[in-house]
Amino acid sequence: MSQPLKPLAPDIAKAFESIRVAFSQEHPLFAQLKPRAVKVGRGDIALEITPNELFVDGTSIHSGLMTILLDTVMGMATWTELDEFKPLATINLQTDTYDHAKVGEMLVCEAICEGIMDDVAIVRGKATSEDGRLLATAAGTFMVGTRSAQV
Repeated sequence: MSQPLKPLAPDIAKAFESIRVAFSQEHPLFAQLKPRAVKVGRGDIALEITPNELFVDGTSIHSGLMTILLDTVMGMATWTELDEFKPLATINLQTDTYDHAKVGEMLVCEAICEGIMDDVAIVRGKATSEDGRLLATAAGTFMVGTRSAQV
């Protein structure tokens, strides 16, 4: 049985609402994917995403999309672990793809922030199909508190 989700810090909850609006209205990739949060707790997040034909590589969804999605969801999991909003930068990301998603197939991308030590977050994630088929896994580290002008 899974542990109950720990609530987000109030400032992070406010920041996440702004991120949701920016991603759904202004970010070209996420405007197409229309992500829907199905779990958001401290250090723990899951999004449902349904890629369309724009992301097809031959007959299935391009595996590079999995890398982008997992990097993004893992960054979000890091933000949910924080007490106050800080910019992040991906230091290292290892993605392994096992299977390909089909057009119109709903995907679940989830990530867990294992911890933050010396301003470096250790995070893992996975993407599964709607029927539970493992599509990709990822492990990464993120620098917390960078001076990024993008965030």
